[in-house]
Amino acid sequence: MKFRKNQPENEDDDPWWKPTTPQYYDPYYGGDHKNNERGGVNAVALGLGLGIPLGVIACALAVFIFFWCRKRRRQNRNPFPVPFAKKGNDYETQLDSPAYSIHDPWLLDRNNLEINYSKKLGSGAFCNVFKGKINGEAPVSTIHPGQRTQQLRDCPVAVKMLPSFADDAARSDFMQEINFMKSLAYHPHLVSMLGFVADRKSPYLLVEFCEHGDLLHMIRNRKQEIIDGPAVSLDGLKIKDLLMFSWQISNGLEYLNNIGCIHRDIAARNVLVDSSNTCKIGDFGLCRLTDSLLYTARGGRLPLKWMAPESLSSYEYSFKSDVWSYGVLLWELFSLGEVPYAEVQTTELLTTHRSGKRLLKPEYCPDEIYDVMRSCWQELPDDRPAFQQTCSILAQMLEKATENYGYLIPKHFNNQTRDPSEQCDNV
Repeated sequence: MKFRKNQPENEDDDPWWKPTTPQYYDPYYGGDHKNNERGGVNAVALGLGLGIPLGVIACALAVFIFFWCRKRRRQNRNPFPVPFAKKGNDYETQLDSPAYSIHDPWLLDRNNLEINYSKKLGSGAFCNVFKGKINGEAPVSTIHPGQRTQQLRDCPVAVKMLPSFADDAARSDFMQEINFMKSLAYHPHLVSMLGFVADRKSPYLLVEFCEHGDLLHMIRNRKQEIIDGPAVSLDGLKIKDLLMFSWQISNGLEYLNNIGCIHRDIAARNVLVDSSNTCKIGDFGLCRLTDSLLYTARGGRLPLKWMAPESLSSYEYSFKSDVWSYGVLLWELFSLGEVPYAEVQTTELLTTHRSGKRLLKPEYCPDEIYDVMRSCWQELPDDRPAFQQTCSILAQMLEKATENYGYLIPKHFNNQTRDPSEQCDNV
């Protein structure tokens, strides 16, 4: 007998013969597939709920980092000069400078320095100089003890500084000048460094104050006094004093020569005169220490009318090119402050030198002094004297000089007159 299974009453009912499989269990939504659609909606809402706040936080963090980096770049970048007046002082110090070691023995606390910005002593191509005062002892007195320390406490000082618009090249040259002056020993005919003040934009270089200012202006201002001579004033400046100045400058240059320094900017404007009429060589911005006999450099602002032919043609500098410049300084001195090569264009200087033309003998210049000038202007560097020689020659002249030295020279020597505009002759 055959038996048949009962058929399911409803098609939806599972038959007894249909294999049964366990229902899939979703660990997140459970085993109810009918809720899957509703669970997907919840997942999207949860993602948005977490993602939007995290995105806002990430954007805010990115904006913060962007502006923070931008601020740091602006702080490290040189400010561009604005064409209108600014409030405050261009030289206002920045005391938070990390650029200098607090253990540097040359460092002076800014609080111990007073600067009189209304008393401007001078200005150069990249720097300005103001009168100041050190309260207390100058750093140099501890570095070189026993050297004029009685004059280095609560003393006046010349403060050399860069303006706020100085570029990186000017700052580099200024720092090089400071480092060079640190290396110098005390010399009576060199401007002495007394210390420096650290500054974020540029440091302040502190040098000894010279009451009479630069030699060029002093000679020009006292020109008539020199012409009148001792016949009018026994205490006035005389030609013999110019001879003394010549020896002092040569003595300072001899020292620089001995330590291997090429000055490159020897001119009357860069020599300062103190209260005792002692000349001191300053402005070491173009100085270079070298172990070789020749230094080559291009670019920058150069004193063309004081430069030797080899410096004009090949940018070559040596101790003998400094000797040429020293001869031009002597001419400035004994011409009583005239401008050398005033009628010669700078583009024609080299041609003028190579043609054998030289500056004419100044009216109040003794013959023996002009001979020294001409020896400094020999075309071949090796034919020029060393500073040891010029120093010795001038010292011998000083020993023989009287108070009336130089005043027996006729106004028109060799019975000749000359055109005042003419400044060169052939040698």
